[in-house]
Amino acid sequence: MKRQRLSRRSTAGFTLLETLVVIIMIGVMFAIAAPSWVTFTNNQRLNTVRSQIFETLRAAQADAKRTKINRAVVFDNNSNRPRMATIPVSGDSMTKDSGALITKTEVQNWQTVGNGEIAPGTIKVNAVPVPVSQNFDASVLFDTYGNVIKINNVALPTETGYKITVGVVSSVNPRRCIMIKTLLGAMQEGANEECQ
Repeated sequence: MKRQRLSRRSTAGFTLLETLVVIIMIGVMFAIAAPSWVTFTNNQRLNTVRSQIFETLRAAQADAKRTKINRAVVFDNNSNRPRMATIPVSGDSMTKDSGALITKTEVQNWQTVGNGEIAPGTIKVNAVPVPVSQNFDASVLFDTYGNVIKINNVALPTETGYKITVGVVSSVNPRRCIMIKTLLGAMQEGANEECQ
């Protein structure tokens, strides 16, 4: 009778060795899958941000045509999270009707890039050409016809165009960008090598 009880007890459950083997296997599988998951989530975040910036640029261009008031889309990387805003401007520079330069503190309609779903310090918005003595990290200025007047207070270089690049702060790739190809404001989305 005792022998039957012992054999039942010894076959129930898992041994310590079996449990350790399963834990090690799960750890190995996680180590293999983790980099792919990080890459996938970074790509999704960048695609979301690129689409949001593209739509904001298109909306500003359409508003400039509709209201017959020049519009600028401005970017700020120096806040906790990158942000952008669309503002009306006077003439062909980043000024108010009085002629004074518009500053970051005067902009009221900042919109967080990524709609607040992206952790602070993860993504950065870059612009080429680099801003020249400007208050904002990047800006695109549309006239009343929807044409690009200036980018970062510089006339659009027709041979190279202009790129707003969005990338993960911790690595070189992946990259996403919006390319403004012509003075008429033709825009195209790009990825990785196109954004160099």
